[in-house]
Amino acid sequence: GNTREKTWMDQHMKTLHITKENHGAMKEYMRGLENVRSISLKDQERFTSPWAVEMADEQKFERTVSLVGRLLRDDIQLQALYHMFVMIRPPPRASEKIKLDSGLAEVQIKLSQLIYRYLSTKSDFSYTKGGYSSEDSEGTSRPDVTSSSIMNMSEDVEDINPDEKTRLLISLVDDLHDCVDIMQNRSLLVQTGLDV
Repeated sequence: GNTREKTWMDQHMKTLHITKENHGAMKEYMRGLENVRSISLKDQERFTSPWAVEMADEQKFERTVSLVGRLLRDDIQLQALYHMFVMIRPPPRASEKIKLDSGLAEVQIKLSQLIYRYLSTKSDFSYTKGGYSSEDSEGTSRPDVTSSSIMNMSEDVEDINPDEKTRLLISLVDDLHDCVDIMQNRSLLVQTGLDV
């Protein structure tokens, strides 16, 4: 999550998969929680170490999530483009037939070009659900992380050029697919049959 936001609600408003409609539907249930600080992966019991079978898997998962989080931040348009790219790119374990599908490859190329063009043309302003913004809701810049955040695990990637950022995002897709495998097959909860 975007842990540089002051509250959990602000954090959710800058996430692609949590819509204004979701917030409207949950508003009654969340009364009194509006000012809860932003939440990190480390705040979730499931990710209290040790949670993966191998410590190297935990480290890879946290490093990958941190880096992707820093690259996407609260840019909902970039989140949407990247989400489509990750979903259309087959995982390493996919069949050769799927990996070599020319239609799929063409869509991947077009999406990677869209990501690059978007990054090349965007200004310092990013689109959020509330409109365009370069500051927080109070008009000030937010500190980057909270003390429980994993976001400080990744190097500073905010000043890289569009070409480097696009290449880095694309290079992280296989790592993201491996993170899914870590969650689904190599976590202690799954291994012990306690996963819900």
